[in-house]
Parts: sequence; structure tokens; C-alpha cells
Amino acid sequence: MDPVQQAPAPNGMTVLGAAAGTGKTGIGIGILRTLHTRGVPCEPFKATAVVAPDDPAYTAVAPWRRGVLHNCAAAGLPVRWWNNPVLVDLPYPGAPEGDLWVRGRLVGTAPVAGEDSLDAAALPAALRRHCEEAVQQGYDKVRTGGRWLLVEGAAGAGELEPADDLANQVLPARAGLPVVLVTNPRRSGHLAALAGLTGLLVPELRALLHGFVLNQIGGTARVAPTARRLTAATGLPMLAAIADSPLPSGYDGSAGMLRTLYDRRARYVEESGLLDRIPVPAAPQSHRGVAP
Repeated sequence: MDPVQQAPAPNGMTVLGAAAGTGKTGIGIGILRTLHTRGVPCEPFKATAVVAPDDPAYTAVAPWRRGVLHNCAAAGLPVRWWNNPVLVDLPYPGAPEGDLWVRGRLVGTAPVAGEDSLDAAALPAALRRHCEEAVQQGYDKVRTGGRWLLVEGAAGAGELEPADDLANQVLPARAGLPVVLVTNPRRSGHLAALAGLTGLLVPELRALLHGFVLNQIGGTARVAPTARRLTAATGLPMLAAIADSPLPSGYDGSAGMLRTLYDRRARYVEESGLLDRIPVPAAPQSHRGVAP
């Protein structure tokens, strides 16, 4: 091999939130939508998810599909169980427990820990093994599919004990993909959560850290000083500052509204320059220079 030949880009990346509500799903949707528009085969993976009936797009969708409904749609794919092997469906936002779905099947109920986290330690031993096996099997299926993968964590990384956090520590450490951290400076405590997060991650994950993203702050005077403080605290570079991307006016979960939502989030991600600083593949030759 030519010693100066550039190594191939990693076949995916992981996005972890410093806390629940950082907007990592919105960023993931923007990345997937942009790559899909460019003709790059891409696919989401979320080991565990917690959802509630707070999105009108969920009404006609089976519960087990809701955790990655938007991520898959942005990538031009149907939702398969392996995109999100384990999901807790809450009866209402903030409920302490909900229905547990594994591999697209209802298997019982599960409590929720912290803000929207499935705590594997709270499950009976047999059910915990069932979830762990489903997560590994699901990831193996998407990993061998040949698409660029966007692995998304759940709620806040560091909220649970590492061995019990399938979505933010166990699976991402096994996947070995570059890790991007996301925080939302507009929400109380999120900056402090990011500043202390690296010390809560297992060593395998710390070795994969690529940088951090400031979400819903793009274009404000707070970006530079906030970035300097977080870089000093974490030792990581800021990759992008992304502007707020609210739901479209009159959002009703319809197909037209969803297209508008995905395209808007893709535009904000592109305008931030994030795609120039993360390991995403180049567009196929046939799509270069072609308007979406």
C-alpha cells in the first residue's frame, strides 16, 4: 500500500447528549437527510429509546417504530426493529414506566430512570439479557448492511452506571466509531453536564471522542466564550454551533410537514459547517454538483 494513501473514513459515527433534551436527534436527522440527499447510503441505529405520545406523527405508527421514525424517514428508509431494538413506550410524558418493546414485540413493562433513560439494572436478569442480546443483534444487522451508520445515544450519557447504559456506553464502546458530544447551552445545567461528562465515560469511549457541538446557539455572541470554556474543561474542540431549528408552523405530523422538518434541519446542519468536521463519506460521483 502507498504509505501516503489516506485511510478510509470510518463507516459511521456516534452522537451522545450531555443531558436529555440537547437536540441530538434533530442533529442526527439533519446529518442523515443531508447524506441521503447527496446520494450517500446511510442508516440510523439507536440501542434503546423512550417515547411518549407527544408527536402527532406517532398516531398511525406502531409503538416500536417511534424511537427512530424520523431518523429512518430522513435517511429514506422504513423502520425495522434492528434500527431500534429496545424501546419503552410511555403512556404520557414523564410517566415512571411504560411498555417494553424488544425486537418489535411487546415483552412487558420497564421503569424509566432519570430523564428518559432505560436503566438495565432495573430489569429482571432474564429480561436484561434479552435486551442486551437484541441490542447486539440489531447493531450487527445494521453494521453489515454496508451503509454509513449514525449511532445515537439516549437521554444523557453519564446518567447511569456505565455497565447498565446500553445506549450511551455499552454499545458505543463496542461499535468503536468516532463520538460527537452535543449540548444545548440554552437549557439549565447542560453546559456543566458536558464539562463533567468525559470523566463519566468508560476509557474505550473517551478514546473515541471527536469533539462537541453547541446546539440551538448558532450565530449568537455566546458561542466563542462558551466554546473556550468547554474546550478547557473537556480537552475537545468545538465542531459546530447550530442554530435553533423549531418545528414548522402548523406542524401536524403529515408527510408534507415532515419533509419540511427534515429539510430544515439538514439546512441548519449544513450551514453550521459540521459536515466538514466529522467523518462523513463523500457524495457519489453521479450526485456531485446535482441540485437536491
